[in-house]
Amino acid sequence: MKSVIVSAVAALSLAGACAGARAASPDELGQIREQLQQLLQRVDRLEQENSALESENATLKARQEDLESQTRGLREDTAERAMRVANVEGADWTRRIALGGDLRYRHEQISDEALNAAGVHSTADRYRDRVRARFNARIEASDEILVGIGFATTEGGDPRSSNQSLGELFSRKALDLDTAYFDWRFAQWGHLIGGKMKQPFVKPGQSLFWDNDVNPEGLALTLASGPLFASAYGYWIDEASGPQSAVTADTMLFGGQVGVRLPIGASKVLLAAHYYDLAAGQGRAPFFAGNPNGNTTRGPGTPVLAYDYRVVNLSAELDATVAGVPLQVWADVARNQAAADLDTAWSTGVLFGKASQPRTWELGAAYQVLEKDALYAQLIDSDFAGGVSDAQGWVLRGGYAPVENWSVNATWFLNERNRDVPDSAGARKVDYERLQVDFNLKF
Repeated sequence: MKSVIVSAVAALSLAGACAGARAASPDELGQIREQLQQLLQRVDRLEQENSALESENATLKARQEDLESQTRGLREDTAERAMRVANVEGADWTRRIALGGDLRYRHEQISDEALNAAGVHSTADRYRDRVRARFNARIEASDEILVGIGFATTEGGDPRSSNQSLGELFSRKALDLDTAYFDWRFAQWGHLIGGKMKQPFVKPGQSLFWDNDVNPEGLALTLASGPLFASAYGYWIDEASGPQSAVTADTMLFGGQVGVRLPIGASKVLLAAHYYDLAAGQGRAPFFAGNPNGNTTRGPGTPVLAYDYRVVNLSAELDATVAGVPLQVWADVARNQAAADLDTAWSTGVLFGKASQPRTWELGAAYQVLEKDALYAQLIDSDFAGGVSDAQGWVLRGGYAPVENWSVNATWFLNERNRDVPDSAGARKVDYERLQVDFNLKF
């Protein structure tokens, strides 16, 4: 650019000289050179500024391109992170929920030799097939609180059975709320449970003092530290209401258990003491479907309980291994402190093997005596002697698990009813037999 300017200035000087028809004086030439020099210096400064501006513009353009690239990257990274967060949240949600349940198909045969007041058999021999389906969800509401909700088939809401008999022209089968509870682990050694829950206490072996299908309702506290364990509970049996002049005390069940598990070599021993009190039960009718199930009642009018039930229950269990096969021996004894007589129950049994893993088996036998008022009969096993007290007899069982989560079990009840008190026909020790063959599947 400088050469162009010099050439232009020289041409103008020559043109001016020619036009003036005279030669420029030395002073004039000096002025021209000085002006030219100033002009050249100004051109140099302009070129430097222009070069600096071009460099700055290139830097800004590169920075803009870099920012645009970073923006695109941030957008892609943000989208990827959002997707990962959504996946993690989804995975965490599913991790906090555990689903499970079981299905049982049962073939059952019942023979009851009880007589009615006319001296004839009250019921004919019965053959039936039944199904039981249960579905449970356990949700971790937080790290300390678990919520359990379960549904099960049922016949009329029976608290001691969730079976449905097949028949009735393929009718629909009822499905009811089976459990609904919270379990708050307030410490490593303690839980507070509230709602309709599984039984929170320990039962030895295959004891039948409590039916396994009974899911009590109320509040329970469980504690465990090392070999020691304990529980306490307050359950609703019958909530009453009425006019101001009526007796509206609610029938409740209060109780607790303490126990210990002791290692003895490779074996384990369990010892436990359990107590429960049926509060506001005497003189009332806290019965499901109006059936006292063998407990002593009095009248006139609607039968009501003749006694309270303050039951002391002691349990023991030994778990060992013989020739690589599990062995369990157990005993249970109970006495009602509030009954005038017929107040004792006891049972003992053995189970050899355990039908749990594929191709495993089990064989067991137990003997049980239930005097008429030893236990609150609404809670006892519904299969032994037809679910009534004042009974005794054997329970023989066997099982085999052919594959995972599937077992086939058979149970034979050889019992006698009316052990101490005659029936309406005056008969005592009436035979009662019940055979059950179960196909059990878990998921």
